[in-house]
Amino acid sequence: MNNVGAPCFCNVIVPGPWWNPLTYELPSPLPRGCRLRIPVGRGTRFGIADSFFASLPEKESFTVRQAEILCDGGPLVTDEELDLINWTGKTFLCGPGEVLKIAVPPDVLSCPGSLEDFTPAEGPFPEVPGQYEEMFLYECDTSSRWKKLAESLNNGHPFLALFPEQRMAAAFFDVLSPTARETSLLWPPTGGKKLHDAWLAARMGRVRGIIGGPGAVFAPLCRIRSVIVDEESSGAYRTYRRPFLNIRSVAARKALLAQAALILSGRLPSSRVYLRGKPKCTRRPPRESVKLVDLKDSFSSEFQGISGSLPLSAALFSETTRVLAAGKTALWLLDRKGYAGEVACEECGNPLLCSFCGRVAAWEEKRRRLRCTSCGRVFPLPEACPSCRGVLLTGKRPGLEALLPVARAAAPDKKPVLVWDGTKASGKKAAQELRKEFAEGGIVLGTRSALALCDMADVGFAAWIDADSEVRSVSFQAKFTAFSMMWESLWRGSPDGRTVLLQSRRPGSGWQKGMLLGWDHFWNDELRERRELELPPFSFLLEIKSPSQRLKESIMAKLEETGLVPMDPGEPPLVFWVTVPSPSRVQNALAPFFSIGNSRTGFPEITVWID
Repeated sequence: MNNVGAPCFCNVIVPGPWWNPLTYELPSPLPRGCRLRIPVGRGTRFGIADSFFASLPEKESFTVRQAEILCDGGPLVTDEELDLINWTGKTFLCGPGEVLKIAVPPDVLSCPGSLEDFTPAEGPFPEVPGQYEEMFLYECDTSSRWKKLAESLNNGHPFLALFPEQRMAAAFFDVLSPTARETSLLWPPTGGKKLHDAWLAARMGRVRGIIGGPGAVFAPLCRIRSVIVDEESSGAYRTYRRPFLNIRSVAARKALLAQAALILSGRLPSSRVYLRGKPKCTRRPPRESVKLVDLKDSFSSEFQGISGSLPLSAALFSETTRVLAAGKTALWLLDRKGYAGEVACEECGNPLLCSFCGRVAAWEEKRRRLRCTSCGRVFPLPEACPSCRGVLLTGKRPGLEALLPVARAAAPDKKPVLVWDGTKASGKKAAQELRKEFAEGGIVLGTRSALALCDMADVGFAAWIDADSEVRSVSFQAKFTAFSMMWESLWRGSPDGRTVLLQSRRPGSGWQKGMLLGWDHFWNDELRERRELELPPFSFLLEIKSPSQRLKESIMAKLEETGLVPMDPGEPPLVFWVTVPSPSRVQNALAPFFSIGNSRTGFPEITVWID
């Protein structure tokens, strides 16, 4: 690279939570997107050159240190990808540095040696003119939908196809034509050498298409002409670790920047897509496929050491017996892990909470431990209450493990019974073993993640043990979460002859009507209510977690100065909420709390709920 020229100043994006740009002096200009080695504190880091200017503003009084230009063969990050990183950082209020962490593999960004030229060869994938457009494809039959998606990729143009699960991405890869498979890459779900090699292959233009899970959205594919987001309403497109993003929105922005076609597809749309595109529900289940059971007609089972009971109806056992006799698998679904959904002190009434995030922890009886239902961290079951030192700890709300003896009693001796709570091993080998184990049917007790079994076994019956419990959450999207899970249980895999049972205190009322009338009926009712309450998609809901109570009070006061009304539920103690018309509305107010000077006091964590 030619380094001859006048000195200049450069704003550099560096992996980290701060929003303010880090400014450095360069001995000469260089292309945007190049790597730099920069001094930060007493050490050095690697960053990406973002913007340049000839002189510092007069009001700036800080000392500018010099950056080291690396001898790479060109920019590591393209203008398009850099624009996407900046947009994502602003839209989801996390800063571009946090996005850079997941957009570029750390071992690529921090490579101590020089990197080769990244300019894609003209080769087999020439650039063709593109135009941004939005297309919708909502079909309950996955095989039919995937066939249409695969056919749309036979034009030879570069594409990105995203799926909520790696298993689904691998299955779609097999649906592609032989020619498309030869020039495409299945994006690795984890880091390490596989991710390193895949990222470089995409950056150098060695592949035409990329198929992967949500993490593939930042794959630096060149000359992209179509972006597919299948099952776009899935919660798997929301990241649950910093940075907190909605990957579907990032993919849509990627398509817009590339002037590519955006194809949103799935069994049902998200609220924002339904409001924007008005797709039609073209298929409804046969009436006999959905059984609604009044819990008044069921009996309650009690479990040792747990207060509360679970409803078990005659229909649950009769349908289970029927499908087992036919050599099929029955799913008993309860989105409550462990032996009990929580543990509380009988003396003070306080539940045992996760020490990291403050959420409720489930009791895993087999392993004598607690697991946070939010962040997944595990910790020992204490001998006494952390709040009052009381020794009488009791489980609340029976979970999956409590149902296990009941399921074993309902299954013939030779039929397998399994608890699937999302902690099982994944991958081809595990799937093959599962297919073999359930080749002649069995019972699986599981959370929502157990619906993946529909792709691996002949599921003839899916029972939601407590359908009402899925909407007891205080979250605004609780009804959609419940509806989408139960709608998925109707159609996923090979659904012919499958029966879905909902045990409910109000069977067939409210959101449950959509199970018979279709998701457009559900969304029309749900959006009418959300509009009245000014909830997403008619606004943006910010969930803000502060590192300390003092900082929480400061942030809330700052937002109140701008005319906003923060909502503080009290639990978890460091979390509050605020509704805004747009994330840009609060950027200036929040920016001081994300200055690099606040590194010692800590930075807030913000989740932007958009639908």
